[in-house]
Amino acid sequence: MSRVAVRRYTAADRAAVLAIFDSNLPEYFGAGDRAWLEETLDEPDGPAFVVTVDGDPAAFGGYELWDHYNKALLYWGMAGRAWHGAGLGRLLLFARLFDIACHAAPPTRYVTVDTSDLVAPFFRRHGFAITRVWPEGYRSGMTMHELHYDLAATTPAALAEERDAALAAAEAAVARR
Repeated sequence: MSRVAVRRYTAADRAAVLAIFDSNLPEYFGAGDRAWLEETLDEPDGPAFVVTVDGDPAAFGGYELWDHYNKALLYWGMAGRAWHGAGLGRLLLFARLFDIACHAAPPTRYVTVDTSDLVAPFFRRHGFAITRVWPEGYRSGMTMHELHYDLAATTPAALAEERDAALAAAEAAVARR
């Protein structure tokens, strides 16, 4: 039986997701961001997912589709601090990209994300291009990096391969812990 899995977020995951967020303060989020996360959990703007380890949520993130633009926006990609470096973020990323590529209605071409200095290199390693950098772009004072991924440059099959490779790598990493 697999120790690592990706599934849809449910309200029963709320406390675990808030604990994941809290474990990433203050390096990855500003303290004021917690209220925004709580709003997202109460009324998500699109599909949200958790990566579980032994059934317990260890990472969280989702996406929303922008009706008037040809894009989706990734939101709240995060893994609990105890799981940093285990590949759960990569798995979550490719699970979301695959879901967008297969289920976005209407289909969308671009996937965008905004993130901090610490996290932008992660997205660049996985095929995202920087579109803009905003010094103090977040109210917390952090610099904001806007990045995008062009779904037209890949296929759902290629994204499924990336997702499956990320799952295998995460399972191996978790087994070593």
